[in-house]
Amino acid sequence: MERPVLAVLGGSFDPPHLGHALIPTYLLARGLAERVLVAPCWSHPFAKQMTPFADRLALTRLAMASQAETVEVSDVEARLAARRGGEGPSYSYDLLRAVAEEHPNYAVRLVVGSDIVVRGELQRWHRAAEIAAEFSPIVVPRVGFADAEDCALPEISSTAVRGWLAAGDDPAAQEALTMAVPAAVLRRLQAGRLGHVWLLGRGNVAAHAEPWLRERGWSTALGSARGLVEGTDALPEGTPDAIWLLGQDRSLGAMAAALVARGAPRVPVLHAAGAVVAREGLAAAAAAGHPVGTLHPICSLRRERTQSRLGSCVFGLEGDAEARAVALRWLGPQGYLDLQGLNADQRTRYHAACALAGNHVAVLAERSTEAMRSLGLPGALASRAIGELVRSALENLLALGIPHGVSGPAARGDLGALARHAAALEGPAAALYRVLSEQLVALLQAEPR
Repeated sequence: MERPVLAVLGGSFDPPHLGHALIPTYLLARGLAERVLVAPCWSHPFAKQMTPFADRLALTRLAMASQAETVEVSDVEARLAARRGGEGPSYSYDLLRAVAEEHPNYAVRLVVGSDIVVRGELQRWHRAAEIAAEFSPIVVPRVGFADAEDCALPEISSTAVRGWLAAGDDPAAQEALTMAVPAAVLRRLQAGRLGHVWLLGRGNVAAHAEPWLRERGWSTALGSARGLVEGTDALPEGTPDAIWLLGQDRSLGAMAAALVARGAPRVPVLHAAGAVVAREGLAAAAAAGHPVGTLHPICSLRRERTQSRLGSCVFGLEGDAEARAVALRWLGPQGYLDLQGLNADQRTRYHAACALAGNHVAVLAERSTEAMRSLGLPGALASRAIGELVRSALENLLALGIPHGVSGPAARGDLGALARHAAALEGPAAALYRVLSEQLVALLQAEPR
């Protein structure tokens, strides 16, 4: 079976503009790719000076946010740079090989503009012959380097955008910017820096918290939670306006004590743990005069997944007034649950509610897939089928609520079908089906139709 195409769009994106943002739409609408991976480069082969990678990554994610279901903005170039010790330029061949390894079910293809081809630049790229042979380039027509009727995208350059930004309040420059730059990106570029945050921890939450904050105009510096506690790492760079502890729940007390012992600036300290009351978990920092608080993302986050819902999720928030104020500045218009006043036992219940929804859906998916595999159906396709079913069921539930967002025999009142299903299933799947069916019927009967 022919593999679907994953188109790889690289570049400096300094800054990203509408021309960049529309390329994935062009590729997907023309059927040239099923998905698009956008990869800001870490460094330039020709020593071109660029805005720091983390800022360009955050802005590119803002530019592509409306296409998040089919377009992934990846930090793969940063990971490749880390493997080579931060030395040397970013080469397209290395990028494409890495993407192909991470997406073995796709046929990876490079995206280039027709200007690169017409000028003969592609032939001068590092390992150009291998790129052409292994990653069959998709050539996007550009004005001046293809027939005019084939050029569907606007001709905009990042150089011009930087010039308009440098022009300040000049009306012509402002008008040009509004026509050339995605609105979310332009707002961020014009707002400037709001402050500096230390992020201490390198796990799943930190991998998403850094770009989330940078998208909102905060500079960040990362540090290791273990290195902080063990004293093996220096404190992060810069003077922070706030510190967000993103290490494991059980290490929060030691992290707070280490910050105090190492003379961290007396700024608000927040943590991201759902079950920990800030003044208890960060007692050492509170005693030393730091305002403390909780900012807990109610969201499933994995570092392996560069796309996340951190920008749209609801957060749990509590703490001292100054810590809450910082968190609210980070959140902007995002929603939050006010956890102020909940004691330790109540916070555990809150966290359990989050875990019940966020973690245990894995049991439903696996038991359903096991039942299909027991019939001799292919495991990989069965897993995909169940995954799409879970996704569609959740989307319906979120859009329509109970009862209208629920389908199937329980929604139809067909209790006989529910009994037959439970009898047909085996082992844990059967027991799970009976328990959940009983509760689902009760839910549906309690809701007005």
